[in-house]
Amino acid sequence: MTTTAMAAGAPNGVTDLAGTTAANQYVEDIECLRKLFRSKNLTKFSIGHISCSAGSSSGDNYMSLVKRVTIHDAAAAESATATASCSVIIKRQIASISRRQLYRCGEAFTNEINVYQHVVPLLCRYSQQPLFPQCHIASHTDGSPSGEPIIVLQDLKALGFRMMNRLAGLDLRHCLLVMKKLAQLHAASLAAQHLEAAHFAEQCAHMSEIVYCPDAADFYSRILDTSVQQALDSLNASNADGYLSAPIRLIEQLQPKLFGQLHQSINAAAATPLSVICHGDLWLNNLMFRSQPEEVIFFDLQAMRRTSPVFDLLHFIYTSTHRQLRDVHTDTLLAAYAEALRKELGQQLRHTPAANQLADLCEIFSLQRLSEDYVRHVHYGLAISMWILPAVTFDPNNIPDLDVISELNLNGKEINCTQKLTPEYHLRIRDLALEFYEHGYLGV
Repeated sequence: MTTTAMAAGAPNGVTDLAGTTAANQYVEDIECLRKLFRSKNLTKFSIGHISCSAGSSSGDNYMSLVKRVTIHDAAAAESATATASCSVIIKRQIASISRRQLYRCGEAFTNEINVYQHVVPLLCRYSQQPLFPQCHIASHTDGSPSGEPIIVLQDLKALGFRMMNRLAGLDLRHCLLVMKKLAQLHAASLAAQHLEAAHFAEQCAHMSEIVYCPDAADFYSRILDTSVQQALDSLNASNADGYLSAPIRLIEQLQPKLFGQLHQSINAAAATPLSVICHGDLWLNNLMFRSQPEEVIFFDLQAMRRTSPVFDLLHFIYTSTHRQLRDVHTDTLLAAYAEALRKELGQQLRHTPAANQLADLCEIFSLQRLSEDYVRHVHYGLAISMWILPAVTFDPNNIPDLDVISELNLNGKEINCTQKLTPEYHLRIRDLALEFYEHGYLGV
């Protein structure tokens, strides 16, 4: 997973044609941003120098370009009272057309723009706490001659938020913060649905399913099948004494039907009146935390969808925690979510025309029903863990060139684009397989 980046500064001492072109492109990009920021009144000061730096670490992002852009006050050098600068995060489409096509990056980027334009404002009206970074601009065109789409977001790092170590996984305290925030997101969705149903449906219609839909089914089913096969190869290599034979056999039985099962479950849940707006890709790479005050913010909304809340719970728990925590605290996390959801719904609906539905909603989303749904759909947790674990455990010194891989794939050459699997990956896959086997989940 690589991130192609706009240059952090204009090239120095450039004399060749390629270098001159790069320098000219950099100037054009900066001027485009300057005009866009001015047209949207992004700052209260006169925009002077604009500088760019990496907005994510190597390997953290492969669906879009993420840059941190610092906007400097033109008057800062002349006045001691002038605002020195402010920073924002900019997301753009990746440059490689073949990579866009292979990974359906265009569809994902379009969905995120639509979510920020239509869905996020509605959710934020019903949530008493911030759910996402403030969105300054979400547009299908940046005003440049090429008309590239762009998203400009609040820089959470400037507010003290930080990403956590994905290899370490989250501890209970941070997981409980996520449960509370997830309950706030889902409660805001339910409140909006019950208090302004027509407007809610109209805004949700702007969202598109980007994974479990007919256009994407062939591509993503092959990716999932490859991920499951990698996991099986890892388990077989670790099975010298035969202790993994039973889980291997049961996972092999699941493999051919797994994507179809997820496709059916997620879309069936979306069609029910008690579905909620879900993040859709809730794992460590899409969370930022701060300690004072304690808070978590969700970002990267490309896969946002309407479905059962249990899929967000399974996605988070099986990608962002280790087995030791799940064995002891899964019930604790589900109970914390159910209680936070009950409280949030009470605050949102108690003094509204939907107050008479509050008791029914709390029963529908009770801990008992939530726990039953968790087990009923637990194969989603298995699939998403096998899918994402290579990204969680990747070796930063062995990241493949996805632009080259994408070009080869589109030309009909099947290339395994997963980075070299690490010892941590093999350990986590063994833990996952044994956990599902010992809990009886592989036969569910």
